[in-house]
Amino acid sequence: MGLVDVVLLTLCANISCPGDPVIDISHEKKLILENQSKHLRNKTLKIATLYNPPLSSFYVENGTIIGDGIAFEYIHILQEKIGFKYEVVIPAEESLDVTQNGIIGMLNRNEVDLAAAFLPVFPNFWKYIRYSRSLDKGEWVVLMKRPPVSATGSGLLAPFTFQVWLLILVSLFLVGPIIYGIILLQAHLCKDDETKVYPLPACVWFVYGALLKQGSTLSPMTDSSRILFSTWWIFITILTAFYTANLTAFLTLSKFTLPINKLSDIGDKKYSWVTHKGNAIEEAALNDPVFKAGIRGSRNEYLVENATNILENWVKRNNYMYIGEKPIVEHLMYRDYLSRNFPNMTEADRCTYVITTWTITDTLRAFGYSLNFEFADLFNNILEHLVESGIVKYTLSSGLPDTQICPLDLGSKERKLQNTDLLMTYYIVVGGFVISTIVFTGEQVYFKCIHKGKLDKNPEKLFTTINKKLTTLGNENQNQFSPPPPPYHALFTPPFPHTPKAQTKTINGREYWVVRNIDGATTLIPIRTPSAFLFQYTH
Repeated sequence: MGLVDVVLLTLCANISCPGDPVIDISHEKKLILENQSKHLRNKTLKIATLYNPPLSSFYVENGTIIGDGIAFEYIHILQEKIGFKYEVVIPAEESLDVTQNGIIGMLNRNEVDLAAAFLPVFPNFWKYIRYSRSLDKGEWVVLMKRPPVSATGSGLLAPFTFQVWLLILVSLFLVGPIIYGIILLQAHLCKDDETKVYPLPACVWFVYGALLKQGSTLSPMTDSSRILFSTWWIFITILTAFYTANLTAFLTLSKFTLPINKLSDIGDKKYSWVTHKGNAIEEAALNDPVFKAGIRGSRNEYLVENATNILENWVKRNNYMYIGEKPIVEHLMYRDYLSRNFPNMTEADRCTYVITTWTITDTLRAFGYSLNFEFADLFNNILEHLVESGIVKYTLSSGLPDTQICPLDLGSKERKLQNTDLLMTYYIVVGGFVISTIVFTGEQVYFKCIHKGKLDKNPEKLFTTINKKLTTLGNENQNQFSPPPPPYHALFTPPFPHTPKAQTKTINGREYWVVRNIDGATTLIPIRTPSAFLFQYTH
């Protein structure tokens, strides 16, 4: 028993059939429907349709256009029940504009009696055409090539959201100066010989080192500074514990996610997408302000091609997203899945496409009647029983498996680390080398161009500064020098005007400075030889 026979038996159980009483409708309505049925019998209707398989389609046989698809299954049921004849008319244009030669324009001009297609129900069309009883609620979803990696992000950044990372970065920059300020304030208010004020760079480096679980040479002397240090350590301990746990969970248990989670992601990320010309998406892009705002910034194309060609030429080759009605998209993906049924092929290789679990837009769908079509009540009465009996829902899912086709998560038993998971580590290493190279170049430029220029203009200032530092070093570490080191400028010739009086003497063919020290001792200093620097630190 075919689908038509089953449906007719269902209809005869609910509406007028020869010799049966009428149920669920009034006697007056029964008479009206019977009169319409008698009047329509053996008449020929003009039916327009669209090539939108599997919902509606057509083909040519012996020069005659034959309607096909789910919509014409309902037409055949109506035909078997009422007994009318029909001829199929194909619109000259694929457009929902009432002023053009699309299916809506043909209905408005009474060029056809009805449209056997799942037309979106838009209120602005009510004054041009009449809609049948709603068949279902159409959903438009996005089909795209399955991304090679999840859109959750790099494994190193995945455990925390952007806001958490931002707050961690802010705390990293603030805690160091705060610790320095509190230690400085404590030292100013509490005069104590044991109080030691650490410089700001040391405090900042402590905060950074603690974040990376490194030790510190700082040893706080007061209770307040110790509490500050321990507070930061506790914070870092908790933070790293959460990060480690979440990173492990992400790398082993995370689900696959798509790069778009809502309509506005298409426009914000400037994706390219295609859809059929003359469908609900094109109408929404023209008249729906929410939809227009969501796709603003994206690139789109409205094509007069069948869905199979769009999948092959646009989605597969050019990485476009395809926005289509859910039954059409599911049949496309299922046929592609079956075409890849090769031995030893993994599920990931067979599932090359994926669809979103959320809808771009949704609207009711129905057949369309011309304003002069006088048998609308008769058709609606039968279509209503098709919907209520579940026939429409069954036919829309016919030919598809009961399970979800190529879900987002393919159910892999193992989660192996990929290069994309470690991508951030590569960025950090490369970024570190690049930054260090830039800093190194800046240092060289500074010392060779700027700092060296200052020294060339005032060389005596350099030697005076070095002498002061060496003298201070000698006084602090007197036990390391015996006798105290000679002046730095005494190592070079000719001497500067303020150089202490000295004489040169040649011993064994080598020239020396003969310098008298503070204690009266005489020191021989080699001239212009690297060994002269050894006299700076004698033991």
